[in-house]
Amino acid sequence: MQDVNEKLSSHRISKLKIVLLLTSAYFVVEIIGSLLTGSLALIADAGHMLTDVGGLALALLALSFTRRKPTPQRTYGFYRMEILASLANSVALILLSIYIFYEGYRHLFQPPEIQSIPMTIIGAVGLAVNLFSVRTLGGHSHDHDGHEHEHEHEHDEEENLNIKGARLEVLSDTIGAIGVIVTGIIIFTTKFYLADAIFSIALAVFILPRTWSLLRKSINILMEGVPVGIDYEDVKNAILEVKGVTGLFDLHIWSITSGMNALSAHVVIIDQSKAQVILKEVTGILENRFKITRSTIQIENYHE
Repeated sequence: MQDVNEKLSSHRISKLKIVLLLTSAYFVVEIIGSLLTGSLALIADAGHMLTDVGGLALALLALSFTRRKPTPQRTYGFYRMEILASLANSVALILLSIYIFYEGYRHLFQPPEIQSIPMTIIGAVGLAVNLFSVRTLGGHSHDHDGHEHEHEHEHDEEENLNIKGARLEVLSDTIGAIGVIVTGIIIFTTKFYLADAIFSIALAVFILPRTWSLLRKSINILMEGVPVGIDYEDVKNAILEVKGVTGLFDLHIWSITSGMNALSAHVVIIDQSKAQVILKEVTGILENRFKITRSTIQIENYHE
């Protein structure tokens, strides 16, 4: 069964590598194309592509690099690499968006002449790359063993979510490619060069909220804040409502990486003979109700 899972994982990693390579290559083409054609829209779409390059790289990290085994120096393994990459990607995109806003504003008053034919061709190539990438990531792999272990099933589900997330990233990029094509056609047929600046600003507006959300999430994880979607007081009250629990202190909730939540706490009980039963109930509540899969509970018979 392990061999099957390894083959599936390798197959998914290969897909992501192919799409990441194509997307990165087209990103470079757009940057060069923007310099040759004078089109700000190509730079803006390159920024949109960069969000997808970042998303694909994070998915690849989640499926490969972050699976490295923990070491005595890094007891949680390499999961935080995903968050560090996410933070770097977010900062780069915010700086790029600011540049696009600045240049777009300047071009509104002094729109430069745009080489619309090369611009449209580059957009068409981008559309083809995106459609091919969506198709590459669209295949589904299924396990043939019906007796897989629960943790293997969770790993498989997590991998599928990463692939789906990457596919949605690439699918959203088709909007940018179509926008570049339409803008190029408008400029070619009407000589309305202002369309380039308008589309660029619109695309930057589309990128910025997604990037800001990603930045906040990355900082929250690195600061070991309570994960989004989990209420500290709800968790605290749920543990205190367990029969036999009389107190709770040193409760900490954080994320190791996206989708992997952890908790530590000291739980006070009176009847030590029921410690294992209470511990099992508490961990069950944490996993089923709050999706906290990694918990360290210290049973105490006194309050601080």
